[in-house]
Amino acid sequence: MARVRRPYDLVKRFIDVFLGVLALIVVGPVLLLVSGAVVIALGRPALFSQQRPGRGGKTFRLYKFRSMRPVDVDKGWITNADRMTRFGRVIRSTSIDELPSLWNILRGDMSIVGPRPLRVSYLERYSPTQARRHEVRPGLTGLAQISGRNGIDWDARLDLDVQYVDSRSLALDVRIILATIKAVFVREGISGEGDATMTEFFGPEVTARIRLAQLREEDLPTRVEWLSDDRVRSGISITFQPDIDGMREWYRRASDDVDRDDWVGIDRISGRAVSMCGIRRTGSDSAELYIYVAPDLHGHGYGADTMRLLVTQARRAGVALLELETPANNSIARHMYERLGFETVGTAAGGEKISMRKAIRSGHGDG
Repeated sequence: MARVRRPYDLVKRFIDVFLGVLALIVVGPVLLLVSGAVVIALGRPALFSQQRPGRGGKTFRLYKFRSMRPVDVDKGWITNADRMTRFGRVIRSTSIDELPSLWNILRGDMSIVGPRPLRVSYLERYSPTQARRHEVRPGLTGLAQISGRNGIDWDARLDLDVQYVDSRSLALDVRIILATIKAVFVREGISGEGDATMTEFFGPEVTARIRLAQLREEDLPTRVEWLSDDRVRSGISITFQPDIDGMREWYRRASDDVDRDDWVGIDRISGRAVSMCGIRRTGSDSAELYIYVAPDLHGHGYGADTMRLLVTQARRAGVALLELETPANNSIARHMYERLGFETVGTAAGGEKISMRKAIRSGHGDG
């Protein structure tokens, strides 16, 4: 189905082109001066380009002025902090490095106002709600940028992006542009993507319904109750019958194990436990995981919510490969894992279990 263009969209596109052309005429001499300064300070080329996702997740090539030295192991220029220079900080703090992106606006890749274009590697990390930021063109500035920029955490920042998508209007765009001009002059909370002060987005910390909390000893009776329920046991790979004494002994060992972490999924409204999950390292960059959901909540999407948050924690811990086993006769669990990106790699226990894995990437990536 073709996208229905609202009058607002047509007017906004006209304003983008008009202001983009006007800005290029006005700042043309500045572009030439900055290009020369970049070459003198950092060498050639003056421009930096990178694939970024736009509306609908379609990628485009974003142009900016270079603000970092090239990677040079011999000189110790490896991390973003090593590569950043005083000159680079100045053009970032004044947003001068963004001026070449005016070309992206004229091409229709971007708008003046909209969610900032982030890394392509982040696309798979968004929750379904966060992914809605790509329903509109990305912008040079947006609601998140005038609300604290990088001084707010990722979930809050992405929530503001979605809030803009839902409430966008010409009046809001004008307010954002005026607030951005003020922020540039007083240098409030500015740091560009890839800067040494820009933290990585590992994935959502909460979903609309749940958050993760570290497993506590008070949670053990609930854990025993769930693991004794046939509805839970049918979807996980255990054969023992749990009891509270054995669970407390397990908890003491697990608490001392530096290679594992265990969490409880908590409903954000009621505060009740809805799921339990954990990871245990099996190699330098691999880990096995488990997830189970409260018996009375099967089929309500809590497993998928929990998995998204678990992947965030695993990525933060430097895990690159997640592995799990699920009963071969539980097609519902297997299909859920497949929808979340896991692939079947073999069988175990004489064919009674299916081995699955999912590669996850950490790091900003190069696109």
